[in-house]
Amino acid sequence: MVAHLKLDDRLAVLRAEDRFRTWRALDDERRCIICKRKFNGRQVQIRRASNRKYELRCPTEGCNSRPHLWICPATPLVSHVAESDWWRPVGKKHERRALVTALRAYG
Repeated sequence: MVAHLKLDDRLAVLRAEDRFRTWRALDDERRCIICKRKFNGRQVQIRRASNRKYELRCPTEGCNSRPHLWICPATPLVSHVAESDWWRPVGKKHERRALVTALRAYG
């Protein structure tokens, strides 16, 4: 059952039920890694479970992702951070440069 809550109560539920990220305000944004939608705390679907707890769900119709699948929009994904050729073996030139850098760091 979808819960209709006052704004203060809504923020309290978000803070209590999302154990992965901190909600400072209802305007804090998240991005669902399943459907790629960006949304804020006002848009999160809050459902009341049978055990008097609440469940948080992505607001996109048909997407049932939960908070563990949401990221802060400013957080880069690993695929965006890693170099495209990360899997290639390090060449001798790079090995030598890394060794010189390491030796300088130690003295």
